Amino acid sequence: MGRRILTIIIILCMLTACVTPGGCAVTEKTMWFEPPTKKVMRDGKPGRRDKYTVCMAGNEKEGLQAVLKYQYVTGPVTVRVEPPVDQNGRTLGVEVFEVRYVSTTYAEPFFTDEKLVGKSVDFPDGLAPLSDDLIIPSNEAKPFYILFDSTDAEAGDYRTEFTVSDKGAIIDRGEITVHVWSFSLPKTRSFEAVAGLGAYPINKVEKPDSDEAAQALYVKYYEFLLDHNICAYDLPYDILDERADRYMNDERVTNFRIPYSGDDGTIRAYYEKLSSNKEWLAKGYFYPLDEPGDPEAYIALRQAGERLSRLFPEYRMVSPFFVNPDMDATTDGIEYVSDVVNIWCPKLFCFDQENIYSEEQAASRTSFRERMKAFSERGDDLWWYVCWEPGEPYCNLYVNQPGVKNRSIFWQADVYGVNGFLYWSVNFWDQIINPWEDANTVKWLTPYVFGDGTLLYDGRHVSADGPCSSLRLEAVRDGIDDLELIRMARSIAAEQGKAHKVDAIVKKVAKSITDYSTDDNAIINARIALARIIEAYFR
Repeated sequence: MGRRILTIIIILCMLTACVTPGGCAVTEKTMWFEPPTKKVMRDGKPGRRDKYTVCMAGNEKEGLQAVLKYQYVTGPVTVRVEPPVDQNGRTLGVEVFEVRYVSTTYAEPFFTDEKLVGKSVDFPDGLAPLSDDLIIPSNEAKPFYILFDSTDAEAGDYRTEFTVSDKGAIIDRGEITVHVWSFSLPKTRSFEAVAGLGAYPINKVEKPDSDEAAQALYVKYYEFLLDHNICAYDLPYDILDERADRYMNDERVTNFRIPYSGDDGTIRAYYEKLSSNKEWLAKGYFYPLDEPGDPEAYIALRQAGERLSRLFPEYRMVSPFFVNPDMDATTDGIEYVSDVVNIWCPKLFCFDQENIYSEEQAASRTSFRERMKAFSERGDDLWWYVCWEPGEPYCNLYVNQPGVKNRSIFWQADVYGVNGFLYWSVNFWDQIINPWEDANTVKWLTPYVFGDGTLLYDGRHVSADGPCSSLRLEAVRDGIDDLELIRMARSIAAEQGKAHKVDAIVKKVAKSITDYSTDDNAIINARIALARIIEAYFR
């Protein structure tokens, strides 16, 4: 009897020690790796991989996620990833972020799965700076985003570990290999991505204390987007300001918006300066009208083009659209502006032509896809865009969509010959107080879209100096890099008469805007297949 009581006391003491301050931090622990696009839910089931290999080109940034799930509340702990080292002692850049969650709700018509509609779910999205005193909640998955930078890196294998320490003692670890291919991506990406970056929401949320601080913040946000392969619409300085020259010369800057609202003299002054440098002139574009929706708007768009043809020879002009009105018995909106618009930017779902053609238009015109292809072949640019729509089954940049869909948009762009992506805003915080707590940004449109117009998080609420990224913004950067791989491989394969091989690889990720893989590993495997084509060529 005495032995039995003693045994019970010992067991109780052991259990108590594991859940009280000063006792052992962890009894049952699980650590595993996930692909960068995986959105790990709080109740996520543990994976099996405690070893992971990241494959990337030179001059690229690519990530993965490490996830912890412990039986008991654990902490404070320290999470670390040291710079990966190759056999010659050379290193890669690395950053680690804590993945934060935000509340979302599934609703029609954006989601149609009966099992999901009506459910409120916290989704991972924001990437916050890593602190040294992390608390790991009990029985909840806790993801961390690990980002590697291969700028100026030599090819080869680099190795490191993801470690979790409690009071200096390592309690968890996983092995990471970063394989850098023997070729690099160009510093100037061939795919054009543009997005709105608002100064007002930056100042509203970040609360700079002077005009100088506000300007410095805009510059930080602008350059942060450049680092993610995106050009904000507006340069940090007016085009006529000498300080703008630095950005117009930056090889990462593929485009910038030229203000249209000025008087004729100002537009002529813009032309005089930009035409003095062919590279500047090629990067500039006008955006005079957004989403023309009726004949009057198309008439205004045409008038804008006629004005620019007088004031700014060789102008480029974009006007995102998803409506195609009849202008008269034989002319629709697309045809009406076809000689003044030269950057075509339909909403992604227009390539399912029933979304933009009336029955009468569909019966009398070539397909929308064929018309866009014809414009491209005559030398026009072809971009596309998403916003608060389209919802499922199309890919978008919603917080509560699988991350693979956020990235697959760019593989779909290759399928349709699209060479640019326009996103109306990356920081639309006008109607919210704290982006980290509220992702319903377009409340005047719907309470059921999360993350529209916001790919960034502010730094003030997490003690960071400047903008913070999101899983979705990382997916955008990665998708644009994926396109660069596709184009490099296709150029090589075409030279060898084997272009069909690249097409087959792309189709394993995306066949159309509604037929695509939802497997996170499909993109990873396709990237490796493309890299093999490229490396074999240069071997």
